[in-house]
Amino acid sequence: MSTPTENRRLCVEILKSTHRIMKSHPLHFHGLSILFLLPIIFTLIIYPSFHLALFHPNYNFHQLDSHYLPHSSFEIVLPILYTLCLFLFYLCAIATITHSAAQALCDKSISLLCSVKSIRNSFFPLLSTFILSHTILISIALFFVILVVFLVQILQSIGLIELKYDLNHFLYLCFFSLIVLVPILVWLQVNWLLTYVIAVLESKFGFEALRRSANLLKGKRWIASNAMLSYGLLMGLLVVTHSIISVMVGVAQGSLMAIMVVVVGSLMMNHYLLGNVALYMYCKDEFFNGEKSPLEIGHKFTGASEYVSMPMDDEKNHAIV
Repeated sequence: MSTPTENRRLCVEILKSTHRIMKSHPLHFHGLSILFLLPIIFTLIIYPSFHLALFHPNYNFHQLDSHYLPHSSFEIVLPILYTLCLFLFYLCAIATITHSAAQALCDKSISLLCSVKSIRNSFFPLLSTFILSHTILISIALFFVILVVFLVQILQSIGLIELKYDLNHFLYLCFFSLIVLVPILVWLQVNWLLTYVIAVLESKFGFEALRRSANLLKGKRWIASNAMLSYGLLMGLLVVTHSIISVMVGVAQGSLMAIMVVVVGSLMMNHYLLGNVALYMYCKDEFFNGEKSPLEIGHKFTGASEYVSMPMDDEKNHAIV
């Protein structure tokens, strides 16, 4: 088991590798961020204001009531379409940035066009893996909710508890459920952190990608959880805070601050995806115990015949590890 000192050293090395990847082709990765990540952050911030202005023009942020419930089918369909668009942009961002980072680590030439073309080879493995992993997470959450409700009903029927269905009791029940459920879901997400990288670089998908990620992260889960929670909490705090601000003061008044948050958020998400690639390279080197990995013996990341794998020199290997 790794000591805290070793874990901190590995975190620093992975951060250095991430910075090295970004520094090697800054314009390329910034271009990918503008294409795929910037629209995600931008729309996440302004969508709540847009939705309220479109369907509830007389809303009052300080007086939330039943008037904010959907009044038409279009008001339900629009968020679904919006979520699907975000989902597609996110998968494209993973495919292109992961592909480009792997090419950069192997000291290959990369271009924006080739990165975009790589989406066709990675999209369906990413899609199937995304659907499977989130189906598992949602199923666990639903099972837990049903179990809690079932246990409460049994305890009520035998007279051990008397639960009044008011807002306070409902909030207490939700809080208890989150305390138990969230650690389980976070633990699964940590184990599956490298799943999408594996789907892009190894063309594995579904249960195979999930198992592969869990195997690679054995002994490295502290590093994975630190990366996921740090980036996730920071980006979530930025987006949620400025979404609320845009609703309260309007998009026009908070436009300058929103632009800064969009730029910072897209850069953070870009570094997060690059960091996952760097962590994958390190974990894979450990997993093979010094043997040559598919990356070094001619494995084709995306199945594209135009790419021929090149061995990395010693300097690159030290940069990754």
